Amino acid sequence: MSTKQYFYTTRDLLIMAALASLGGITSTYVNALGDMFQSVLGFAGTTQWAAGLHVLWLILAAGIVRKPGTGTITGVLKGLVELLTGNTHGLLVVLVDLVAGILVDVGLLPFGKKRNVVSYSLAGGISAASNVIVFQLFASLPADLIAYGALGLIGLVAFVSGVIFAGVLGWALMNALRQAGVIKQEPQL
Repeated sequence: MSTKQYFYTTRDLLIMAALASLGGITSTYVNALGDMFQSVLGFAGTTQWAAGLHVLWLILAAGIVRKPGTGTITGVLKGLVELLTGNTHGLLVVLVDLVAGILVDVGLLPFGKKRNVVSYSLAGGISAASNVIVFQLFASLPADLIAYGALGLIGLVAFVSGVIFAGVLGWALMNALRQAGVIKQEPQL
């Protein structure tokens, strides 16, 4: 008799759920802090420097589990946790996290099993910048070239944040977990 094989192990699902929960709760508080900065400084986009902190959890899940779709599943779960913990963006946050998770998976896809700090940084940067686009699509499209320029600048700040906080920090955290023997070694390039 053959045993039924599942794509995700129970361990994989628990890792995704734990990281989504940690990320969802953390992101709700980062968002509240961002709303405070925005009200003090008076314009939207002032907290995109922290956009990578929202994506860090998706990068960690994708890097630890290392199976296609991990970023997407973790993103949906993270968005639901954010929604249920009172994120001020409401239901839109689930869509934002879904898109970020999809982009983490798509960003890592070309690298296959041979991932490095560059692959995680690119995936983190792209997925962090996506929140600017998703929010703007639901708010309103800019009416003039100056507004598009500001949107591009805010997106660039979010991208750099994703590179630093999701990609580089995520890579460093995964290396620390590998050295501690918590997760498996990655294939060498």
